[in-house]
Amino acid sequence: MALTNTQQAFELIKKSKGILIAFKSDWSGDAIASALALGQILTKFDKQVDIVCSGLSKKPGNLDFLPIEQIKSKLENLQKLVISIKTSKAQVGEFYYDHGKDSLNIYISPQGGKFDIKDITTTQSDYKYDLIITVDTPDIESLGKMFDDNNDFFHTTPKINIDHSQHNEYFGNVNIVDLTAASTTEIIYDVIKEFDQKLLDEDINTYILGGIIIATKNFKLPNITPKTLSTASKLIKAGARREEIIQHLYQNRFISTLKLWGRVLSRLNNDMDDKLVWSSISAQDFLETSTSPSEIIDVIDELIVSMPKTEIIVLLYEIQSNSHSSIKCIVYSVKNINSLSISKKFDPRGNREIAKFSLSDISLIEAERMVVGEIKEKLS
Repeated sequence: MALTNTQQAFELIKKSKGILIAFKSDWSGDAIASALALGQILTKFDKQVDIVCSGLSKKPGNLDFLPIEQIKSKLENLQKLVISIKTSKAQVGEFYYDHGKDSLNIYISPQGGKFDIKDITTTQSDYKYDLIITVDTPDIESLGKMFDDNNDFFHTTPKINIDHSQHNEYFGNVNIVDLTAASTTEIIYDVIKEFDQKLLDEDINTYILGGIIIATKNFKLPNITPKTLSTASKLIKAGARREEIIQHLYQNRFISTLKLWGRVLSRLNNDMDDKLVWSSISAQDFLETSTSPSEIIDVIDELIVSMPKTEIIVLLYEIQSNSHSSIKCIVYSVKNINSLSISKKFDPRGNREIAKFSLSDISLIEAERMVVGEIKEKLS
């Protein structure tokens, strides 16, 4: 009898020693919660586990209920250089090293003989991880810099791909992709429950519930199902700290953030029967509201909840650096539209759901006209 995808995944996990949990550089709260919940589970199997996201360099303040400090921003010590010396002719006596201008110098004194150059070999060690688990990541390129810098590792190492996105490219050796799930954390819950529900504890239940609440905008989006609500109810009964989640996500809004939202809403434009909405934020807006671009994702979340007919959201914002300014743009796909495809002209980075790019030597008004015009044309 053939193994289910979940059973195949746990067979890979059992055989592995070092596991990398990774997710898209344009991270989501659902991705963070999924990775942390899965990481906690795997440590119960005494596995060496690291969680890495190349786009998560600063801890989001509204996710303080999650131990985000456990997530690294880059891969470290993926492989080691091994220097081997044959000791059949001589044993190692003194050993020391120093740093030259552009080199590391290693000094080895033989004991009872001498070493020859032919006695020395160098090799690369095996990779630190023998299994990769990606969560809430539609394609392998979405991992960003860590994939770009370690292409061979990601192509040759076995992968488990866990996601709920309709854009997922099924790039894993094992793919646990459920398009009916409202969040990746919901799938993580099902996977753990199928294997051993006793592995779930109060903290893991809280992470999973937090991911579901984030992905559904506190159960306001049409992607929720009776199963989603049933899962949330079970998590709360099992000790998930719902009040803590809600307090951090929705009750700790700073006045400065609300002011930024006001600027965005006051300049909100729409077209194509509300399928396309866009707004812009100047460098002066950030200065006067004491905010930063990191708070823009919250604005997008509010627009998604408030405008159910919207398919594409475009936000342009100005970054001032010394005397130079540039325009950053985010194209967010709410429905089944490829953000990278409709903004291809601007050489974007990201994935089908969210694309980002920069424009130089252009004003905010000109950038808005150019970007919105191009996207309108593509949508038409």
